Amino acid sequence: SGKRRKIWNHALEKSVFNALELSTLGAPQRRTIYIASLEAHIEQLHTQLLSLGYWPVAFEDLDPFKGLNSKTAKSMVSGLQYDTSQINLKLLEMESAASHLLSLVISLFLIHSNRAE
Repeated sequence: SGKRRKIWNHALEKSVFNALELSTLGAPQRRTIYIASLEAHIEQLHTQLLSLGYWPVAFEDLDPFKGLNSKTAKSMVSGLQYDTSQINLKLLEMESAASHLLSLVISLFLIHSNRAE
């Protein structure tokens, strides 16, 4: 019966298209734009990795990933994405605490400098 066609997953299209575009553009048009958007994002990532000296990757550095299937790779990326979101959340909390602490230090400084006058 031949190879079955993969079903297109529309879950992430909302991050690329607004509600009007989703309702007016057909799926084939959105798919073309969506794939182009992903390719452009990958190019940006490659450029960023190149500027940081992490790209291109030497073939021997890829040896640990030989035989890795896409499901496992997706799972690894998902785990990294989760870790990154947790780290970003902690960073926001620390920035907020640092900002609050700075406000307190400035207030104490102003109180102390007013007493000295």
